[in-house]
Amino acid sequence: MLAGQGRAYGTEWLARKNSGRLTGWIAYTLSWSKSKVPGINHGRWYTAGNDRRHDIDIAAKYRLSPRWTLHATWMFNTGQAFTAPSGKYVLEDNYIYYYAERNGYRAPAYHRMDVGAAWSRPAKRGGKREIVIGIYNVYNHYNPYLIRFEDGSDGARTRAVQYSLFGILPSVAYHVEF
Repeated sequence: MLAGQGRAYGTEWLARKNSGRLTGWIAYTLSWSKSKVPGINHGRWYTAGNDRRHDIDIAAKYRLSPRWTLHATWMFNTGQAFTAPSGKYVLEDNYIYYYAERNGYRAPAYHRMDVGAAWSRPAKRGGKREIVIGIYNVYNHYNPYLIRFEDGSDGARTRAVQYSLFGILPSVAYHVEF
């Protein structure tokens, strides 16, 4: 592992509502993260792999009745920085990628909405019991997890291929507090 320098700066904002039947928050972060390592990117500063320029979170919870609660969360963030090949050449029937700039590209933005409903009831000896039904990524957006570069069968055409982990995902949970 090579040693180098890093710097990060930005601002965060949060607006929150804590009382009433409708509660929630809106949060926004604007940030930059840079790295400089001798021997990488010709010794120049480059966008760090964990740089997410914009990050927005919106969460809401609505108490329908003493037993029923609805909740929703929406999140968005700028795609991760990554290094993509700038070109390729052939060396003894092998294709070799050439990388000119470290983390010079961005993956597509990440966003999803999760929704759910909870039914709760006091337990007999104090505490509470709760059943939660939820849907992760309710609009089934396939967010980038990994981007790979693959050659065509003749080796001449290279294309970026995005891999994703989850689309829509339902869930059921049972919580007990005591």
